[in-house]
Amino acid sequence: MKSSARCLKAVEHLYPRAHSTSFIGLGRMGHQMAYNLFSKLYAKNSHAHFVVCDAIPDSARSFSENFLKHFPEVNVTVATTPEE
Repeated sequence: MKSSARCLKAVEHLYPRAHSTSFIGLGRMGHQMAYNLFSKLYAKNSHAHFVVCDAIPDSARSFSENFLKHFPEVNVTVATTPEE
């Protein structure tokens, strides 16, 4: 096992989102980029977990609601800060 994978295994209980895909910045371009990325990843893995964050919380919520309309069973979390 590679050392980076071993380190991730050792701390994954501390970071429950270690196996998620996150996107920060959901403006005009970011919204489309996140949608394309998430939809392709979701097609490969229906158990995928996505996290979105934006400086304007309503943008992140709007993206999440829009994405859930097309993929109702997906797991999307809205983070309030990039650290989260």
